Amino acid sequence: MKKAKAFLAVRRFAQRLTASILRTVQKCLEKAFLLTSSRPNHAISSDYEAWRDRFLWQRLHLALWLALILILSFTFRDIYDALFHLKELAEIPKELKRLFFVLYSAIVLSLLSCLAVHRTQFGRRHPGFVFLGLSWSITIVEQIWATLNNFALPDIFAWFVMFLSQATLIPVRFSLHLVSQLGVLVYYFGINTALGLKLPPPDGDKPIYNVTMSLALFWFCFICDLGVYLYDRLQRSEFFARKELEAAYQKLGATEEKYRSIFENAVEGIFQSTPDGRYITANPALARIYGYSFPEEVTANFTDIEHQLYVDPTRRTEFMRLIEEYGSVSEFESQIYRKDGSIVWISEKAYAVRDESGKLLYYEGVIEDITKRKQVEEALQEKLIFLKVLINTIPTPVFYQNTEGVYVGCNKAFEEDLGLSKKQIIGKTVYEIAPKDLADKYHQADRDLLKQGGVQIYESSVIYKDNTQHDVIFYKATFSKADGTLGGLVGVILDISQRKRTEEALRVFFHAVSHDLRNPVLGTLMVLKNLLSSPEEKILLPRSILERMVQSSDRQLNLINSLMEAHVSEVQGIVLQRQTIQLHTVVEAAVADLEPMLKENQAILTNLVSADLPFVNADPTQLWRVYSNLIVNAVKHNPPGLSITVDVTVEDDKMRCIVADNGIGMSQQQSEHLFDLYFRGNNVRNSLSLGLGLYLCRQIITAHGGEIGVKSDLGRGATFWFTLPRKNELASNTVSV
Repeated sequence: MKKAKAFLAVRRFAQRLTASILRTVQKCLEKAFLLTSSRPNHAISSDYEAWRDRFLWQRLHLALWLALILILSFTFRDIYDALFHLKELAEIPKELKRLFFVLYSAIVLSLLSCLAVHRTQFGRRHPGFVFLGLSWSITIVEQIWATLNNFALPDIFAWFVMFLSQATLIPVRFSLHLVSQLGVLVYYFGINTALGLKLPPPDGDKPIYNVTMSLALFWFCFICDLGVYLYDRLQRSEFFARKELEAAYQKLGATEEKYRSIFENAVEGIFQSTPDGRYITANPALARIYGYSFPEEVTANFTDIEHQLYVDPTRRTEFMRLIEEYGSVSEFESQIYRKDGSIVWISEKAYAVRDESGKLLYYEGVIEDITKRKQVEEALQEKLIFLKVLINTIPTPVFYQNTEGVYVGCNKAFEEDLGLSKKQIIGKTVYEIAPKDLADKYHQADRDLLKQGGVQIYESSVIYKDNTQHDVIFYKATFSKADGTLGGLVGVILDISQRKRTEEALRVFFHAVSHDLRNPVLGTLMVLKNLLSSPEEKILLPRSILERMVQSSDRQLNLINSLMEAHVSEVQGIVLQRQTIQLHTVVEAAVADLEPMLKENQAILTNLVSADLPFVNADPTQLWRVYSNLIVNAVKHNPPGLSITVDVTVEDDKMRCIVADNGIGMSQQQSEHLFDLYFRGNNVRNSLSLGLGLYLCRQIITAHGGEIGVKSDLGRGATFWFTLPRKNELASNTVSV
């Protein structure tokens, strides 16, 4: 009795120990599995899971068929035993043997069901269920069959074959293997013990399990599961390594393709050449630069770069020397021969490629065709030389400064007038080459110009090399750099000292004319007019002679006044007092004033100027003078009976004024010089005119912002025309110089 109790206690302890060991092993394996499966790349892990399920599904097909064949082989054994009685099965009761056929039928039916499920979509998605169905079809179905027949069946041989087959054929997902094993062991050790079932005859008096059996099952299952786990882990590592290798190959291929594309499509020529003068590689751009169609022609034809390529063979030696000294070359420019014998310029950038020991392997770099750039540089150099000669040839001083007011260049005339050499000027400011009072004026004017931009013209003075002060006009303008930023200013100095002296002499001369000629003429004119106005008929001279003397004095006075006015307009310009006027009022006033002269010369004047024309902003007195001069000019240069037409038309933004006659006309040569100063026609009748009227007309019209001209042919009359801007195009009080 005591022995039985002790045996039961040992058995319970063994069961608890076995269960504890199994739980510990399971936790350790699951922990290890989680550690090995925790990869940073979730996408690769998912790929592996899909690969493992596919592998499991494929191997299940083989395992199911092997299991069917295995069961059928044992079925044939029992059929043979029923017919011929095998000695090794003689101790098994006949009733139990008959039951085996039912068991085999149930197992075969279960395997066929698993095979059917394996072929479905569910079986593809969940191969683990098919795996457990396969395992339990052989291991648990017989246990259920034994339970239904009231005994326990410890078929350790079937278990070992099943577990070993699973581990050998399907060495993945060790957790499925563990579940399939625990299902069998829990059923056998748990259900049979709970139901108190015994072994079938003739072993009915023996216990259903013992320590040796438990240890054998534990270690067999543990070794199988460990083998599956290690294989699965190895497969996972290989899968990840293979995927990473594939990704690396893809990246390498993409990188190679990218650099191959860059190499093939680069604008610059890319090359590798050996120290002995052969090309190892060349891209299509290099072939085009050298005049070839394919890169292979470059590598095949060039065996001596020094003499075949360079116009100056020493350039290759210099190329190698620079690389040897500095490790690389940049912007190494040379002339080379192309395939057709033509010569072009290239620029090379290259470096030396060496092995680990420092031995030179080859040169590698890029080549750019710079022929066009060289041609542009040569053209620019020629232009610079030409401009330099041109500026130095200009007799007027020319200089240019940067934005800081420092002189950066000048011409020979500037040097000679200031008595300084270019070295004494370049890099200096105005304070270093001019007196302070003048330098202050120059500096302020330069600052204003650099701030406002554009062109600047003003009068000042300069101390020349003979220490004399000359009156000058400065013409200055700003210039910009290539990037659009302000570069500085350029200036021209025009010496007007002689002009000033001439103007002063003219001023004195005209003052003398006004004082010495005009006053006596005025006095004589007054005396003659007084004599004519006397009521006494008895005068020493006939009245007709006095009248001719008065007319002569009037003409002389008009000539002197015209001469003075021409001088003032030439020196000071025409000063306009603008008003908003209508042209028809100006024309009517001029015609009314000239009415006596027109009657005297039997001239007919037709005024077509309308009163509804647009307004103009002009000086009415000056326009009256223009109309008067044009009408008087027509009468003076034509015989009596002349017809004159005055008209005005509107053309876009200006007014076109016309004074036309049907007189004798003039030649083309006369028309071209008609408005010049002191020009006189050849057909003037008894005129002492100096040729100032039309000149003054041009000055007045130009001051208004218009143009004046004439159209005429001999024998066809003359048409004088001038234009005036309309009111909205004019500014008030404009002065033309």
